[in-house]
Amino acid sequence: MSTQHASRVLLLLAIFCSAGAARAQDAPVTAQLQQALDNYLAQRGGTESISGVSLYISLGDPGPAIEVFSGNNGRRDQTPIDGDTLFQIGSNTKHFESAVILKLEAEGKLNINQTIGYWLPEYPAWSSVTIRQLLNMTSPIPTYSETVTIGEAIATDIHHQFTKRQLIEAVDPSHGSELPVPSGFFYSNTNNIIAALIIQKASGRSFKQWLEQVIFPSVGLHSTYYSEGPYPNNVLDRLPRGVYENRECLLYQPMPCQESILTPLIGRDMSTGNLSWAGAAGAIISNPRDLTKWIRALFGGKVIPRQQLDEMMTVVSQHTGQPVPSATPDDPFAFGLDLAQAYNADAGGTFWFYEGSTLGFRAIFAYWPQFNLVMTTATNSQPPAGEDQLGSQVLFGAFDILSKAGMITATPTGPANLPGGDPD
Repeated sequence: MSTQHASRVLLLLAIFCSAGAARAQDAPVTAQLQQALDNYLAQRGGTESISGVSLYISLGDPGPAIEVFSGNNGRRDQTPIDGDTLFQIGSNTKHFESAVILKLEAEGKLNINQTIGYWLPEYPAWSSVTIRQLLNMTSPIPTYSETVTIGEAIATDIHHQFTKRQLIEAVDPSHGSELPVPSGFFYSNTNNIIAALIIQKASGRSFKQWLEQVIFPSVGLHSTYYSEGPYPNNVLDRLPRGVYENRECLLYQPMPCQESILTPLIGRDMSTGNLSWAGAAGAIISNPRDLTKWIRALFGGKVIPRQQLDEMMTVVSQHTGQPVPSATPDDPFAFGLDLAQAYNADAGGTFWFYEGSTLGFRAIFAYWPQFNLVMTTATNSQPPAGEDQLGSQVLFGAFDILSKAGMITATPTGPANLPGGDPD
């Protein structure tokens, strides 16, 4: 969830093709994928503090799918990871929110070029910031999740209940905040909390109501949940133990920093923690199967009209924050409306992705429209800084296996057009 973590994700995705992956030989592809997952858990389980991992591969829409699991829930009963296991998917929540915003735009209830000042005049410091800037991370708004105030509250009590307003106030100059003002591309979770307030004001429905009453049912997401507070036991019982092991200081701690404010959380199971601190920036619980279904529906034009999907896929450079046509070899990371895009010549060129993390979980999707391929994976920790290899070893190790097996083309001439059409 942190800005620092987001940067590490981009680095990992840039180098994933150098990671070793199982070679396609005589064993069936599913067996090779299982071995790769088992190897990752055996080699990285201790370092990354994980007990299980889940991988889902969709080879077409419609088309075959491969689902592979390794390990267990990390609890005393050691229940194996399976298709019913849930994970906190962190910032993958964000593209759900952008979809709601864009549905409201399609209905004429707002426009993404409208400003915070238009919708929320109570935040005068950011009155000229547009909704588009909130969603493409080019706003000048600091991120609350890296503040001392929020960090201390979580470290003291993982069940602390935050309101949206409290999260925003942690970085609001009107409430005494003197944090540095970001410029260009800056990954701020505050953007999504503000966007949730705009959703409520523009539609009369909360983000939670939109998810539960519209988005989840329309896509058929039966193992996906959202709460801005504690989750019920019937959901928590399906989560593995989720461990926090990141000793890195928060961005806004006074420097030089000797110890992270979150140090009291090291080694703790965070699975039952109150996710009000994440809210619209990262509080969804789901699994790779449902996350794949969501990505298929979103990019397949079944959630928002094509005009809004095009807006969602309009990107800025993560290096400069300026509009660019797409990620390129010279500028390999771009960002749309709560969607990341990368270019890697050894991994088929351009693809869409997102890694979301909470204090105890990680989940990644990657989508190659040119191959009609979606892969999602999830595991149960926030590991030490620099040790996250879920993307490099699992997701893109699987890409390598599929490529060597001839199930996808390794070097396409260019990305295919995305599916069109309006949502049902």
